[in-house]
Amino acid sequence: MYKILIVDDEFFYREALKNTIPWEDYGCCICGEANNGVTGVERAKELRPDIILADVSMPFMDGLQMIEEINKELPETLCAIVTGYSEFEYAKRGIELGVKYFVVKPVNDQELVKCVMEMAKELDAKNEKQKEYTSLRFWADKNAGNNQREFLEMLLDGDEEINTERFFYECENLQLPIQNGGYVVCCLLVDTRSPVSLSAQEWEEKIQSMLKEELKQQNYVLQCSRKGVRILFYDMPPQEWDELRLRALMQKLQIKCMQELVCTVVAGVGSYCLDYTEITESCKEAENSMRDITTSDLITRMLSYIHENYSDADLPLHKIAEALYSNYSYLSAQFTKEIGMSASQYISRFRMTKAADALRSGVDNMVQIACDVGYTDVKYFYRCFKKEFGITPYQYIDEIREK
Repeated sequence: MYKILIVDDEFFYREALKNTIPWEDYGCCICGEANNGVTGVERAKELRPDIILADVSMPFMDGLQMIEEINKELPETLCAIVTGYSEFEYAKRGIELGVKYFVVKPVNDQELVKCVMEMAKELDAKNEKQKEYTSLRFWADKNAGNNQREFLEMLLDGDEEINTERFFYECENLQLPIQNGGYVVCCLLVDTRSPVSLSAQEWEEKIQSMLKEELKQQNYVLQCSRKGVRILFYDMPPQEWDELRLRALMQKLQIKCMQELVCTVVAGVGSYCLDYTEITESCKEAENSMRDITTSDLITRMLSYIHENYSDADLPLHKIAEALYSNYSYLSAQFTKEIGMSASQYISRFRMTKAADALRSGVDNMVQIACDVGYTDVKYFYRCFKKEFGITPYQYIDEIREK
């Protein structure tokens, strides 16, 4: 239903237009009226009509001046000049303002309806194009992320030669802000000793959040997979290149991954390069220079023991200390110092992570899951799960299904 605004200083003419034509039969309705150009501008801004039927000769502001003002705010609104003045100058000025529809008084109802129907067809065509554009924009935005990831993967792996023209075209087309040189690639990959079931999107969200906490500037992009993430830093002038600083950053991310994702990752830093053609080489160097998290041999063995025995319901710290031939108090203090959380916190988080993995894989038997991750009391398992994730296991399943 298209909205029509009538602007004319003659009261009886406005009443006739409202009441003598069955506008709803033509898919239209009269949304308002005004008796001069100034009021017409105000009503147009208020009502945002699709069509305006305007007289030319009116007090305070004539119809052409009014249309000029309305065009500034509502360029998509179509206007028709309805007037007894059929002089060429009025028509010429109206055309300059983008008016394509003219009706001469005294108005013939059929002529006016014909004019309005032509305007409705134009609006139909515009709406159809807008729907097509909206649909295309939706799918373009939906695919933009995938296209970005694919292009970054090509750039990092070097499987396909990318010339300069294509590089800059793809960067602009995919809205990847990596045109400015000064590159280095860093990698974080999951250690095979602690597999996790995060999707590429979940990895991206987690690492993105961690990086925001550590870095002020966001001059990096991520390329993620289920096994880890590659970070491409760009727009890094030679004087800002600091390998020790980046290695320290990777060390922090390793610790955060262990604390938040309950997994061990290895990290590597590639060589610095000025040209995009050397990004692949930087990535290879980063992957070849992978380093394990710098924990002591004792804590590394402790982590391995926890990963292998987390399903044991009886897994107190003194038992782990005995298995590692270590002092209980020293082991507890050293674990907290190196990992940044207590051993009991780490064990609980690791178990909850494994429970979440089971739920994501489709297992919904809570008794079985609780037993598999080391809990003999299902109610206690529920409390621990809710404490870790903020929701119950069944609510977690519902969220997975919604996604």
